[in-house]
Amino acid sequence: MSFTSSFRPSVFPLVLALLGASFAAWPPGARSLDAQPAGGARTGGRALTFEDATAMRQVSEPHVSPDGRLVLYSVRTTNLAANRRTARTYIVPSDGSTTPRAFPDDTTPSAEARFSPDGRRVAYVHQGQLWVSNIDGSARRMLTRLWGGASGPKWAPGGDRIAFSSRVYPGCRTDACNADSALRVDRAPSRARTYDQLLYRHWDRWDDGTRAHLFVVDLARAEPRDLVPGQRLHVPPMPFGGSEAYDWSHDGQELAFTARVESPDAAWTTDLNLFTVPVTGGAPVAITSANRAGDMHPVYSRDGRWIAYASQRRPGFEAAKWRLMLHDRTTRTSREVAPGWDYHADRFYFTPDGRTLLVEAQDEGRTALWRLAIGNDGTLDGNPERLLRTNNSTQSSLAYQLGSDGALTLVWVRDAMHKPADLWMGRYGSAGVRNPRQLTRENDGLLAQLDLRPAQDVEYTGAGDTKVHGFLVRPPQFDSTRAWPMLVLVHGGPQGAWLDSWNARWNAQLFASMGLAVLALNPRGSTGYGQQFIDEVSRDWGGKAYDDLLRGVDTMLARHPWLDSARVGAAGGSFGGYMVNWMNGSTTRFAAYASHAGIFNLEHFAGATDELWFPEWEFGGAWWNRAAQSQNYRRWSPHLLAGRMRTPTLVLHGEQDFRVPYTEGTALFTALQRQRVPSRLVLFPDEGHWITRPTNQQLWWDEMSAWFTRWLVRDEDR
Repeated sequence: MSFTSSFRPSVFPLVLALLGASFAAWPPGARSLDAQPAGGARTGGRALTFEDATAMRQVSEPHVSPDGRLVLYSVRTTNLAANRRTARTYIVPSDGSTTPRAFPDDTTPSAEARFSPDGRRVAYVHQGQLWVSNIDGSARRMLTRLWGGASGPKWAPGGDRIAFSSRVYPGCRTDACNADSALRVDRAPSRARTYDQLLYRHWDRWDDGTRAHLFVVDLARAEPRDLVPGQRLHVPPMPFGGSEAYDWSHDGQELAFTARVESPDAAWTTDLNLFTVPVTGGAPVAITSANRAGDMHPVYSRDGRWIAYASQRRPGFEAAKWRLMLHDRTTRTSREVAPGWDYHADRFYFTPDGRTLLVEAQDEGRTALWRLAIGNDGTLDGNPERLLRTNNSTQSSLAYQLGSDGALTLVWVRDAMHKPADLWMGRYGSAGVRNPRQLTRENDGLLAQLDLRPAQDVEYTGAGDTKVHGFLVRPPQFDSTRAWPMLVLVHGGPQGAWLDSWNARWNAQLFASMGLAVLALNPRGSTGYGQQFIDEVSRDWGGKAYDDLLRGVDTMLARHPWLDSARVGAAGGSFGGYMVNWMNGSTTRFAAYASHAGIFNLEHFAGATDELWFPEWEFGGAWWNRAAQSQNYRRWSPHLLAGRMRTPTLVLHGEQDFRVPYTEGTALFTALQRQRVPSRLVLFPDEGHWITRPTNQQLWWDEMSAWFTRWLVRDEDR
């Protein structure tokens, strides 16, 4: 489940950031360029406000044309007064010769835009349906009018068809049937829900009987076809999957896709499978059924020999290493490309010659783009080569036609804790990536007004003399002669990480704007530091990770005399909220806490959460298993420490949270109030595990700011 990623590689919400002046491949230990400010940090301006943060234009989804001359990308903007966000697509020449223009025009919101293989057309989603137009926005055609909408367009190699996903009722074979079924549900005299097996709700959505299915539409006829009719499966898998879940074969005759086969044990298995299905129709064939753990993200090589994919070895453990695999379509066998490479293959694609895979992987609080050369037998040829090592994770796109210089255009997204994302581009060839330059400047005007301090890398010795890494962000108008309070941020997961990235929900700069130094640490369980480091949080939630965090606080206080040891607070969401709750019952060294969607009672949580594989792995079995109960559930449950909780605590939760049900928050608040511990409860009836609506986010930040200002900031500091 991983409270933040829900069992999938890190695809969404993570982007590239700080790059050095040179893009030569760095040796694995190189760090000298990583901490350089991206785009020039500005000091002397004013502190960031929530209104500033919501005004930032959020850049994502770069897609470069086959010839490398044009780039499509998405910009999401927020209208706080209207309480909504809008995504629009822009197109810009990769040489920067003209400014970006809206696509298909200035007034039409569009998303998920993708160039056709010949570069002459663009497929995109508008008002929930699939459209196609010329690259200048002319000759627009609506390709779908489906009840379940359309998302995730992916062109066939011949440019004559597009694959996409749409929601259906599996028993229906026509779109009219889907619409009629929805109407009957809407007109039913009772709103009662009935279920016969688990996983009846997922993330923030009740199972309403519909499934996401894989479709193909022929541009000539514009008649969408369901490739998996009648199947009770989701393509892409719930709850966060996108178009990375399926891919076209080189000849356009087959699609590979990821899905979970529905069964009574779906709630406690991580067994995702890869399937292939003929485009002309037929039963899907599982190609990874021998592996009982997760398999996902199929990518065909251009010669049709291989399907690359990510695979896990340990069933039931969603944070097991995502190994890079190659499936030989001729022999129908699979093998791991680089068994000794201790990184998760988060996202990857073949270079046009099919001899190399470019792989995005988290790497010590940042993300690297690696080059892995592939031998004829499908194993690694030479050593993995790191091309880019940056502050945030990569969303990159590679052209497949060589330019006049014999290189390909590579476009990526770059940001940092002090700078929202923009597009960058460079030329990719045998020497790596060269001539990098910034392609967009979506927020420069606003950034020029603000005092945003770059994140400083920190390293120290954690539990068991293990190196632990994190980031320290200084507040605006920082003055080392003053004493400053500090806020420790604890990430979710627990298998997750703070990256040097512009975070829309846990923004380090907004916390710093309260007049706080912000310490974002990556303790045991954090991704990007090797699989053993990840593994060492399981069945030890309040152990080494807790020790890592407290040692980090001690180290920073010793290193920086300007930090006030009497004014240290902590905040976290999901597992971070759990850790705040655990701290509250374990130490009195913190002056204030904020617990968002935090687990309070492990046994109650395990019986109410949606994805049961998570607690059963993390705590060694089901909550009623006597050994797991005594050794883990009750050993590490914060509710058993409630009688020792004395620290003022802000409790926040979404009532539609099915990952950590909101009663965990109300139970914590009850325990605090019953003991007269200063505390405040903030519930959001229309939110789930994450607070996403703009006005709710504003309230969330207002509550955070008021709470930590009250308990950590002195009157003379204001």
